[in-house]
Amino acid sequence: MKQVIIVGSRSSGSKNNPDEIARFVALNDAQVTRVHWEDIIFSVKAGVVSITASNVDLLSSSTDLVVAVGWYKNGKKSIYRDVAFSLALALKHRGITFWNSEMADQRSTTKLSAMVQLALEGVPVPDTLFSIDTHKALASNLSYPYVIKAIAASRGASNYLIENEQQLAGVNVSEGYFLVQPFLPNDHDLRVICFGGEPTLVLRRSRHADADTHMNNTSQGGSAEWLEISSISLELLTLSQKVCTIMGREMAGIDFIPDNTSSVGYSCLEVNAVPQLTSGTDSDKKLTAFGKAVRNLKGDF
Repeated sequence: MKQVIIVGSRSSGSKNNPDEIARFVALNDAQVTRVHWEDIIFSVKAGVVSITASNVDLLSSSTDLVVAVGWYKNGKKSIYRDVAFSLALALKHRGITFWNSEMADQRSTTKLSAMVQLALEGVPVPDTLFSIDTHKALASNLSYPYVIKAIAASRGASNYLIENEQQLAGVNVSEGYFLVQPFLPNDHDLRVICFGGEPTLVLRRSRHADADTHMNNTSQGGSAEWLEISSISLELLTLSQKVCTIMGREMAGIDFIPDNTSSVGYSCLEVNAVPQLTSGTDSDKKLTAFGKAVRNLKGDF
């Protein structure tokens, strides 16, 4: 008997109703399971991605087909597209057939699909939980301290360190979509800026000792120092190249945070498509390196 999973939106109404779709797929004695996008929980670790909804494992080896509807949304709900992309990446990695295959023909637009892409290729990333309904991710057995951060925010916006129940109560997770990650103790992070898919500049960012934030972003008041490429380990530089290849980005700002469980000493926090070229720290330095990379692309000019 074929095992088929139908994924649809809980609020679909009569349009692409997953219940009706499941009813007709089951006519030929297929074992059909219905799942809602809003119930799916992603658990992402380096080399391992699991996707579940209640007691359903969407990546089970016994699954023959996943049919996904109700994900092509616009406006504030465009997050569904990236969730579908993330699901498609994992299904493809497991060799599970899915409809519509168009789900995989997208680009990463949030931190979720970036974490999934990198994790599937063995890049060290912080353990990550996500659900469209953030409360479902928070219902896992979490240990303090952990970080809740908006899935598509930039410059450290909507990023919260949670050290106790009272701090969690102060964050309205119903107002957006959030990743949940453990807080990795650190006194800095690294921004590796790549042009032409090659690590070109490295910025060490550090929050002040008396800062009231856990973030090192210069946008959040952190200080910045340029490091010589030669001072960075070959392993981390090679990993940066790999990240560019995985993400399909010739230009990227890759953020690494110290992680003593990683073989390279760092985990990848995120991959920025445009590393603040005309703003932020020393834009002339970044633009000079950018211009040189562009000119070298087709021969010096």
